[in-house]
Amino acid sequence: MRRCHRSLIAGAFAALLCCAARPADAQDFSVVLIPDTQNYSEFSSYGVYQHQMQWIVSNRAARNIKFAVHLGDITNHDVTAEYDVASAAHSLLDAAGAPYSMTIGNHDIYPSAQAYKRESLYASFFGQARYQGDSFYGGAYDSSNMNNYTYFESGGAKFMVLSLEFTPRKDVVTWANQVIKNHPDRRVIVATHCHMDANAEHAQGCADGYDLEGRDGVDLWEELIQRHSNVFMSVSGHIQGVSYRQRTGNSGNLVHEILNDFQNEPVLGTGRNLGNGWLRVLTFKPGQNQIGVETLSVEDGNCAIFASCRATLYRPYNQATNPTATKHNQLNYSIGYDLSTLPAYAYKTSDLLFKDRMANVQLTGEHLDPKVAVAPNGNFVTVWEDDNDGNGVGQIYARGFDPDGNALFSQIAVNSAAAGQQRHPSVAIDDAGRFVVAWEDDQDSDGAAEVMVRGFNANGTERFHDLTVNTVVAGPQSRPAVACDKNGNFVVAWEDDQDDNGYYQILARGFTAAGVQRIATFTVNSVAAGEQFNPALAMDDDGDFVAAWEDDQDDDGNFQIFHRGFTSSAGSRFAQKAVNASSGGQHTRPSIGMANNGDHVIVWEDDKDGNGFYQAYLRGFTITGAQRIAETAANTVGDGQQYSPSVGVRGDGAFAVAWEDDQDENGSYQILARSFTNGAAQHRADFTVNSDASGQQRVPATGLDDQGRFVVAWQDDMDGDGDSLVLVRNFNW
Repeated sequence: MRRCHRSLIAGAFAALLCCAARPADAQDFSVVLIPDTQNYSEFSSYGVYQHQMQWIVSNRAARNIKFAVHLGDITNHDVTAEYDVASAAHSLLDAAGAPYSMTIGNHDIYPSAQAYKRESLYASFFGQARYQGDSFYGGAYDSSNMNNYTYFESGGAKFMVLSLEFTPRKDVVTWANQVIKNHPDRRVIVATHCHMDANAEHAQGCADGYDLEGRDGVDLWEELIQRHSNVFMSVSGHIQGVSYRQRTGNSGNLVHEILNDFQNEPVLGTGRNLGNGWLRVLTFKPGQNQIGVETLSVEDGNCAIFASCRATLYRPYNQATNPTATKHNQLNYSIGYDLSTLPAYAYKTSDLLFKDRMANVQLTGEHLDPKVAVAPNGNFVTVWEDDNDGNGVGQIYARGFDPDGNALFSQIAVNSAAAGQQRHPSVAIDDAGRFVVAWEDDQDSDGAAEVMVRGFNANGTERFHDLTVNTVVAGPQSRPAVACDKNGNFVVAWEDDQDDNGYYQILARGFTAAGVQRIATFTVNSVAAGEQFNPALAMDDDGDFVAAWEDDQDDDGNFQIFHRGFTSSAGSRFAQKAVNASSGGQHTRPSIGMANNGDHVIVWEDDKDGNGFYQAYLRGFTITGAQRIAETAANTVGDGQQYSPSVGVRGDGAFAVAWEDDQDENGSYQILARSFTNGAAQHRADFTVNSDASGQQRVPATGLDDQGRFVVAWQDDMDGDGDSLVLVRNFNW
């Protein structure tokens, strides 16, 4: 495609290019910013896109233009006709050998009904193949080229432009951080579509209406830009207007952030919003240690665009409150920038907090019932049920992350045998980051599942192969829970109906870190009458453990939460006792977390008054089963429904609780969380975990590290299509 366009226009510019005198590299040089071209691609009869690219080619020599950066929204509707216009325009640059980079915007993945898949025609027109053999092209995150890096140089100074997708995903940010680290000798410009607003503040809500997991302006600043000493500029579009903000990176380096968007400039001042051909030109002046920012229109003199025939801006551009030299809306200005030396490269983080990120890799099908286990150093593993091919058969997947949310290993299939159904995973992690996963497995699809477990090293490689946990295979075994000590010794508990009479008991069995039995199968509940469901387990550093479960021993249909304590060898620590203080109504879905010394907190769904509305309740105990925290509601707003609570406990006993919340009773659930001291004093009030409130957010799981952070995983159907993703996010405790 590219060669075809070049052959059509190469001759038209040959005379202009060969006769231009090239200034010495030590002289001033320019970089052109190309703001949103969406209207030029749609309303191509004006020819503005072509005129802009032609202006760059025609002025390349006179202005010593080294590079051009597109800021996203190449098209308006992500359709072939509009990409044809864009591709033909950029082919003017191709033919002239003028280097440039492309950035994708929201309109380049819109109006797809599944924008979260980030599907676009962009790759067919501006994919990697277009730039093969171009010396300025560095590489890309993947073959779509939606995330890419490019180079230019002048006067011995080396530059890199890092172009990132609309609301970049965390995996993209991980890649981008590494790209910058790999280029410590390059001065870096980060280009992304939505980053700063017209008030010179970091943009918020970029992905609203698109149901995308990604980063707003402040997130990209914190997770990428501010960390690198050689990043000196970010450029963006998306939001009508111009703004400038000087910020300081973590190494004390100044970062100049510039918004550029003229898409709503109307033809003749009153006609359709077109954009009217405006560009920003950055003129680097090494002799003065300055960068000049100039705003110009290539349509100056075009009486069909401007009422006076002269370039005129019709929209207001003075929206910044109390403008200063480091924060303003000026159209033309200079900023200080020293090109004489590049300080030694440094990478510094201010915190390790990350916004919502996907755990699953495939975007199709269902990803359900996540669980999370967090090591003391903050590394964590998330597991979930996965039906990515949509055939109704679930597998168990796992993926590991560091405290910054970067993947330690890609998703792996936990179950070795893919036949039948695999459901209800549970995960535990030791101090070295080694982890075990237990799950319910019905390989022969006869409806009677077994309980399986498999062990992994911290890097996701196998430590021991799939083991069947239950020793009696008759009847169904389901809903396992697993917990381990600091050395990786673990216990698995599960619901068991081996006599197939419809009544379940809670059984358990213990293993060494290598998967060798150390505790034979035993019954957890001491009263066998009635039903026992939904076991939960927690273990302290010494291997002592506590099990909690739903119990209807009088078979009246009302469940209580019971717990029982055991030594590391499964001897009795304390007898079975009720957790909930009020026996009326329903008490279901227990979750348990434990401190290093065995103090533990249990949370559950509670409808003690039997009115059909559930709250998330908690109660705390010592390792001997003595109460240390009286029963109390975890949620502070009692309206509506609060379901599926999960608790994570830090080594010193501080804890956090997350739950599903529909307090406004509109049928849409959010994930809320609240943190507490080890004595249950509120540390952090209820707050919403998920960034996008649309759709449904269900089934949270949480865990704490010893560094002052906690992780929440949940299943998220933000676009309401019935298929959920697994998202993860961390917070300061």
